[in-house]
Amino acid sequence: MPDDSSDFAGGQGTPESPWKIETARQLEEVRNHLDGYYVLNADIDLSSYGNFSPIGIFEPVSDAPEDQETPKLELAFTGIFDGKGHKISNVAISVPTQAGVGLFGCVAGDNGAVKNLVVENVTATGYMLVSGVVGYKSSVNTFENITLQGTNSISGTQMIGGIVGGGFGDIKNCNAVAAITLTGEGDVGMAGILAGGMEDSSIISCTVIGGSINAVAGSIGIGGLAACAQLSAEVKNCAVSNVAITVGENCFIIGGLLGYAGTYAPDIPTAIDNCKATNVTISAPASTERIGGIIGSGFYTSAYAAMASMPGYEFLGAPGAFTVTNSASSGSITGGCTDLVGKIAGYIYDNSTVAGTCTSTMAGVTNNVGGDKNSAAL
Repeated sequence: MPDDSSDFAGGQGTPESPWKIETARQLEEVRNHLDGYYVLNADIDLSSYGNFSPIGIFEPVSDAPEDQETPKLELAFTGIFDGKGHKISNVAISVPTQAGVGLFGCVAGDNGAVKNLVVENVTATGYMLVSGVVGYKSSVNTFENITLQGTNSISGTQMIGGIVGGGFGDIKNCNAVAAITLTGEGDVGMAGILAGGMEDSSIISCTVIGGSINAVAGSIGIGGLAACAQLSAEVKNCAVSNVAITVGENCFIIGGLLGYAGTYAPDIPTAIDNCKATNVTISAPASTERIGGIIGSGFYTSAYAAMASMPGYEFLGAPGAFTVTNSASSGSITGGCTDLVGKIAGYIYDNSTVAGTCTSTMAGVTNNVGGDKNSAAL
């Protein structure tokens, strides 16, 4: 580790002596030492920046399909950034064609982490993996104690969230409020006020208090908390309140808490437990389906069905497996949608369950579960 202490307010960039950040200029310097250890010692206002460049870049290691989610570590932030409860405010980021957009564009590697940070008043626009804090999370470390507060506007086409746009790894004790907008055409989707498209990521004790999601026609995977918790162990003790979700024609898999979740091991389903979606309003036209007060359904599309006929991909022949227990929803589901709409879940396959411990006062819909294998086709 080079001695660049003059670039910061002190420290050596090591776990024992992290670099200290107290000014916007010192925050900018982080991009020149992406593997360092940092502590934030003061609040920082970025309002003087017309367009703040994300710290850490998401770029796949190759163009091969199997590498599309593996970032080049030399370009990503692979250090540890501890906010110590301090605030970074008034962040404006606009790179409409870029993937990996946020205060940190990409956080990756065995050590990569952002924690104990407050971010306030963000406007962020990108193409894919867009958020107010971390665009892409490709790190085994848990992101903890991050708050996105104030007035936040986040927009893009794929994998959009308030704190994390998408990626892998657990999220714990985080809070967000934001106006999320899904734009564009074609492959549009995966938006949530806390997080967008998350895989192999448990979400624990996180809250969303206020905000909105607006999605264009054809969007897939929208949730008040997160777009999804795919292949994840659990979503537990989470709450969403006072959120409005509005979607266009032919959208798919919408939930007050999660758009979709599930594993392909029915004996180890994703556990959604002790979660609440309170005063959540979902407005969707008749062409949109799989809508639930807590979760839309397990993930499934016609493209997956086609792949399931191929050797080695048989597990894709059914939606992901999940359970919902001790959870509750309230608010309303309106707009003309009537196909596979439920107070708790829009659709469950025979590998998933909604327990009798779940309750709802959701208006505009009759049953806790909109449909299952016995009542509706995949």
